[in-house]
Amino acid sequence: MALPQKQASATDLSDKYGLLIDDIASMRTTVRIQLASIRLERCDQARNIKEAIDRLTNKHYDLIVCDYNLGDGADGQQFLELVRRKQLLPLSTAFLMITGETAYQQVSTAAEYSPDDYLLKPFTAETLGTRLLRIIEKKEALKPVYQHMGAKGDRNKALAACEVLLAQKTRYTLEVLRIKGDLLLSSGRATDALALYEEILGQRSTPWAEVGKALALSAIGDPDEARFLLEQTLVAYPNYLAAYDSLADMLVKTDKIAAQQVVEQALKVASTTQRQRELGTLALDNKDYSRAEDAFRVAVERDRSGFFNSHDDYAGLTKSYVEQDKTSEAMATVKDMGQRFKSTPELAGRQAALECQVHARSGNAAAAQAALTRALALQQQGVLDATTSLEIAQACFASGRPDEAKKIIQAIAEDHQENEKILARAHAVFEAAGLEEEGALFLEATRKSMIRLNNEAVALAKSNELDKAILMLVEAADRLPNNAQVAVNAAQAILMRVQTKGMDLGQIGQAHRYITQAIRANPQHPKLEGAVAFYRKLAPPGARPLEI
Repeated sequence: MALPQKQASATDLSDKYGLLIDDIASMRTTVRIQLASIRLERCDQARNIKEAIDRLTNKHYDLIVCDYNLGDGADGQQFLELVRRKQLLPLSTAFLMITGETAYQQVSTAAEYSPDDYLLKPFTAETLGTRLLRIIEKKEALKPVYQHMGAKGDRNKALAACEVLLAQKTRYTLEVLRIKGDLLLSSGRATDALALYEEILGQRSTPWAEVGKALALSAIGDPDEARFLLEQTLVAYPNYLAAYDSLADMLVKTDKIAAQQVVEQALKVASTTQRQRELGTLALDNKDYSRAEDAFRVAVERDRSGFFNSHDDYAGLTKSYVEQDKTSEAMATVKDMGQRFKSTPELAGRQAALECQVHARSGNAAAAQAALTRALALQQQGVLDATTSLEIAQACFASGRPDEAKKIIQAIAEDHQENEKILARAHAVFEAAGLEEEGALFLEATRKSMIRLNNEAVALAKSNELDKAILMLVEAADRLPNNAQVAVNAAQAILMRVQTKGMDLGQIGQAHRYITQAIRANPQHPKLEGAVAFYRKLAPPGARPLEI
């Protein structure tokens, strides 16, 4: 049934661009006719995830209507998580999931990447139109906040927009409070976030506020109370996935066995590829190799389209086999890995490192050394990412070459000084080699070394020895492109020289380059805002702009 010609809502679909995603042609035709009947005439279609991503890469859409089942082992929830993580889908774009009753029960509690709404089959055109209008109306109301969020957003402006909307007391107040809490947490204002969540919970119980309060408690240094609160939240809301994910993230730092148990419970609520990967990783760390094998096999086999697979899935499955002396299965997995992914230096390096580990475990030292030689040749070219490099470091340990392993890990730890996930992964390499305590000491020494370098350079700058400070920081910034702290300090030292000795366009350009490098490495770095403000103050008219 078509909607009436005039809508009660001020929002209209006739000026919107839509994208319909469904792998079944007859369903696309049916829904397309329904969309046309509610005046959404400008609507592209996609048969699968690849086509949908191609569309999103090249065009902006106001709304997306996506079926849950997309074929090839993929589903709409996975697709939504993928495009959100890749930042292909603006927050202002409405996302409506079409699903059957069974699938709805599986995905309706999705946490971080939940759709704006679900529509259960079967449905009428009128129901479809009503849902879309409701979502778009909400998106329009929250647009003042959304426009300041995302990769290039400004959290302070987003928070200010939240305050304006809260003062207006619209029907979306609760959603604005939720966004405000997230912004406060991501801005490092945990005490303010805690006060906000406690105020909300004083009026009503809501699971996202409970989780937010727990995250705030953890951030201000009360992990025990945070853990207790999350456990209580799961008693009250046993299907709320955000509580499982947050609790597992906390436990992984202190009790990986308990973290594994939490992920196991989350998988009973919603079995996603990402959680299977997390379970496999934890099981490997816990030496639960049979469970790791099961988890990684599911991750590898679930999505034959390849969009949600990761090199990590194949690496984890390979290591699970190796630890159980299933060397033939391990080698078959490494070979399959090469067939499932596009050929890149990372893939070649990862495969060679894994082959080395398999051969080393089976006692074929010559084959292990040959594979390691290939991996190290790629490593020395400086083209590999941190994860691949750490795999090669693990191969070095497995082949009895610990000095080369430590050299690789030190370079990665220096470059990713503030990246907890990469540092944890580096420590896991030491653990796998039976060097857990030595690894902790090694990484701590590396951290202190980087702090010392920054402190020495800053001291030189404050002592008016700017040239020495700049020389030290520039060398480090060029060597460590992912270290935001070093890049920020290099830029500020250069700008101090400009301020002291007069305008130099070459140095202004150099400062711009290092600030851009820092933004790329860590757009949330606390010193970036000051560096950008310093640059804007000194840069002449016409100089390249900077946006965080």
